[in-house]
Amino acid sequence: MKISAGNSNEIRVEQIDGLGGPWIVRVYHKALFFKRRVSSDWFLDENQAKKFAAQLAQTLSNHGSLDEVRSRQPGWTLRRPEH
Repeated sequence: MKISAGNSNEIRVEQIDGLGGPWIVRVYHKALFFKRRVSSDWFLDENQAKKFAAQLAQTLSNHGSLDEVRSRQPGWTLRRPEH
């Protein structure tokens, strides 16, 4: 599954055959004829991977930058929880 996140960013959700089932969410930045991987996150559940990818796409297309993705701590927290 491929999601366009604006500003030449692309998010891919994929499951690689032969690895046993983990889902991988990768963020790429496209420039001319090249694309560079910015981040890679692994999940055991397809729904979690798709939900994370949708949240990441929304963050990047609205106001986020690749620096925000690169500098975040490991784990799922992209935004502060709303109270």
